[in-house]
Amino acid sequence: MFSPLMAICQNPFVSDSLSLFSETELSGIQTTGSPWLLDVADPATVPVPLQVVITNIEGPFTARDRKLWTFLLHAAFDELGQRGGHSLKISDINAVFRSLGGEHSTEWIWNSAKRLSKTTVEFETTFGEEVYDTITSIFWATVPRKGRRGNELHFGFPEPLIPLIKEPLRFARLRVHFLIQLSGKYAVTLYEILEGFANRRDGQCRVTIADLRRWLKVPEEAYGNWKDLRKWVIDPAVNQINADPLGAGFTVEYEPIRKGRNYHELVFKLTKTDGRKMVESRLKRAAHKGERFNISAKAEETAREIAISKGWDYYALLERWRSHAHKQAEKGNPPKNADAAFIGYCKRQKELRAA
Repeated sequence: MFSPLMAICQNPFVSDSLSLFSETELSGIQTTGSPWLLDVADPATVPVPLQVVITNIEGPFTARDRKLWTFLLHAAFDELGQRGGHSLKISDINAVFRSLGGEHSTEWIWNSAKRLSKTTVEFETTFGEEVYDTITSIFWATVPRKGRRGNELHFGFPEPLIPLIKEPLRFARLRVHFLIQLSGKYAVTLYEILEGFANRRDGQCRVTIADLRRWLKVPEEAYGNWKDLRKWVIDPAVNQINADPLGAGFTVEYEPIRKGRNYHELVFKLTKTDGRKMVESRLKRAAHKGERFNISAKAEETAREIAISKGWDYYALLERWRSHAHKQAEKGNPPKNADAAFIGYCKRQKELRAA
């Protein structure tokens, strides 16, 4: 386990915390878990619009870039819509990727950020009765010119993209740490795509081979016949996902469907793990009762500092507060502000045994 404290939205480019959007406008689906902590029982997940995952995205981005973008999105999710963007220590980002077997050299984050800034997404939005076509980059970033190693990455997600992220019509809830551990570029994208279909009642993703090639960004001149595509693209990606069902949250099998003499489409069948079903069931029950108390990254950082200063176990503290909050909710008095309630609870504690 690792727990570098992040300094999100505390950078010289932020003059105030005025929001670009109202809380009502950004009241959509939230993240789960923490991007900084590996926790099988509470995996770090972030909703990513399928427009970004699948069809209308163009640019020089790589599989590694997609991992970085998804990780940073999770880390900044609670602060999306604030002016000035976000800030994280490069050394902290590197620590996460190093622990998961990913790239962690001095320059890779900046090189990745440059490619992401040159990547665009095009999508359709509706305001009232008007339909608008929109195109935007998916990222911006800046770093100090001297001494990049260990310094901060200042970054953000362009304004037109934020409502799409926060209120997606259809999204893939990506497991951040599992995504980082994937090594093949086709495995990364295929996992992103399949995750968007994991919650369908039939657990299926049906797609033509032509569309799948386009989604996976398979070069037109590569793997032109079905045998090669299956051997070098699809099977390695599927096998890598299936190698860690606990991390992915599902297993996948597929069936090629013929049209005439040739294979025309694929049907992917997804089976959720028992652990995932239990977590989702718990979250649904909590959401139904209004008892799921999400803690923002900034509140988590403050609470961790309190726990460390007192020599307490942070997770024991968090679970104790949630139990207290649940009891209050049952009495008809749920916390109006989970962050403030949790931090206040931490400050009021006199002692806490390590769990």
